[in-house]
Amino acid sequence: MAPSIPASSPPKMSFMTRLGIVLLAVVVVVGCLFLIFPSDRVMTPDWVPAFQSELRAALTIVSPYLGVALLSMVVAIAELASTFPTYPREALRTRWARILILVNVGAAFLALIIARVTMPATNPVLLVIGVGVGFQAIIRTRFVLAKAMGGPEGSDNEVSLNLGWLYEQFQHLCRTQIDLELMKNRRTAVTQLLQYYPTIAELYDIAYYTIIARATLTPEEERARVEQLQSLIDPKAPEQFARNSMAMTILENGGPAYVEMLLNQAMGGPAEAAAPRRANQEEVVWQLINNYSLTGLVELTRSLTDDAKVLDWVSQAAAANENTVEANQKAAIAYFLVQQVGLPGIQQGLQGEAERPLPDQPEDAAPVEG
Repeated sequence: MAPSIPASSPPKMSFMTRLGIVLLAVVVVVGCLFLIFPSDRVMTPDWVPAFQSELRAALTIVSPYLGVALLSMVVAIAELASTFPTYPREALRTRWARILILVNVGAAFLALIIARVTMPATNPVLLVIGVGVGFQAIIRTRFVLAKAMGGPEGSDNEVSLNLGWLYEQFQHLCRTQIDLELMKNRRTAVTQLLQYYPTIAELYDIAYYTIIARATLTPEEERARVEQLQSLIDPKAPEQFARNSMAMTILENGGPAYVEMLLNQAMGGPAEAAAPRRANQEEVVWQLINNYSLTGLVELTRSLTDDAKVLDWVSQAAAANENTVEANQKAAIAYFLVQQVGLPGIQQGLQGEAERPLPDQPEDAAPVEG
């Protein structure tokens, strides 16, 4: 039975949901027009000016709380998005994310009430900005009152007042619970990636492209992630561990939507038709690893392609390295060649190498008669 799309993929909105959003927008627009429209200049029923005046007075009371709530929600959402940059939408849909946002809003409401009671003459706009921004900063701040001269930050030789300690503990609780909720969806996505892309060659190909296609990674970050990916293809390492780690690399670097696209592409064709191609990839990779030395792989690359970038990458990967084993280097080069040159090109090159006559046995040499 073909696996389904991961549970982490965002569900499409139904017709009733879209209709409700449209109606809510219409109500908001009509309400704004009603508040702005000068009813005293046209012929309207007697109750309209009075109702409009009462509504404006109520809005004057409620609007500071709405402003503070909006600012606190923005701060909480920004914290969640920065904590889970790969799964921001999925994190925001969890129960503990809603709890974090509600606690931020409730605390901001309480701070605004205290501020309005203690400073009733303050300008409402400045009060909203001060509470909405200042309160959020205060509960996340640690004040150092005194410290030893030249002492390190956070040492025991300082007197500090950590106002954000309680909020830090609450943040840690929410972050842990959200991560546990997301773990189920991550496991589902990894399992389905392994079902449709079962070979290391395919997973390495997808993971490598996913890393180099990211536009926001710095050259140092991209190089570090590629090196981490290459460390997973050591032939001596457990194959299942390498496959799981590569699938997780694809998910972490591409995100749930990218994984869903990969699964949709895989579902577009029958798995039986792709099985021979996957087997051929693995066979060619192991043939390269077992039958060629590092120098031989460099020479083979020169016969397969003239791309300077590919040649340079293979030469660097084949250089002596005390931090890795030779089998790991050959595996990285083999998978890289499958990705860059393609399976047909490598098979043709291997066939040409096999048919090439030996140096001491020319092709036109006469057979030796006994």
